[in-house]
Amino acid sequence: MNKISLSIEELIYCFYSEGYFEQGNALKQVYFGELDDEKMDLLLQISTRSLLSKNLLEYKNHKFTLVEELAEVISMLNYSDQSIKASRHGEEGGEDSVSFHFYGKTVLQHSLLYNDQVHVFEKVSAESLAEIISEFYRMSNYSSGSGFELTQAEFEQMLDSLEDNQKLFGLPVMEGEKQHFYQTLKKTNGMLNTLLFMEFTEQKEPVAKNVVLFTNNSKNNWIIEKNEDVFYVNQYNCSKVDQLIKENVIESLEKVQYGK
Repeated sequence: MNKISLSIEELIYCFYSEGYFEQGNALKQVYFGELDDEKMDLLLQISTRSLLSKNLLEYKNHKFTLVEELAEVISMLNYSDQSIKASRHGEEGGEDSVSFHFYGKTVLQHSLLYNDQVHVFEKVSAESLAEIISEFYRMSNYSSGSGFELTQAEFEQMLDSLEDNQKLFGLPVMEGEKQHFYQTLKKTNGMLNTLLFMEFTEQKEPVAKNVVLFTNNSKNNWIIEKNEDVFYVNQYNCSKVDQLIKENVIESLEKVQYGK
């Protein structure tokens, strides 16, 4: 399938068309909450014509229906076995994000553009995910050093010192990688980006399986993993992201996609 781009009103139309009224209504409330029903109906009529012009809608037996590829996309948005959401602070404020939805052998990439006004969908291979995510977080092309550990108190102390100069005096002496990491935090105002792994219950409710943090530098970012009250910090390369994906994707998907 080629890339499919939908405006937010087209996406709402698609949810309604496939009978997912709860999802459609939720988006309508966020983006068009002030529109009355008459104006919203007009907007959906315009969406019908725009989808027809993109060859994403068919008219058969006096009824409009989504083409098969688009119907599959909407179905995966409504429910997938597992999802990965990558989020980062945008260069001009706001948030950049890209998600990956898993269903059987299919992986759907879902990108948001122009302040979430445009949604872009594309099927990708599981093997390409690590590279896509590494580029998104602007990771290093090489693995640097052995990394280090921070307790939760130490990490919070670092972050607090960026906002309160008085707390700078309480910081312990830092050297090597730890000093390099702190300078990255300082340069980026302590902004941290998140990689969220989610799985879904039978009731289609999302459950966070793991969260990994990244610094927000223009290149060579640090990965921060938490295990209980200890943070593990390192400048890994793409292979680390591949490892994270394999560890956090549910077992049935690992067997299908990674041949385990």
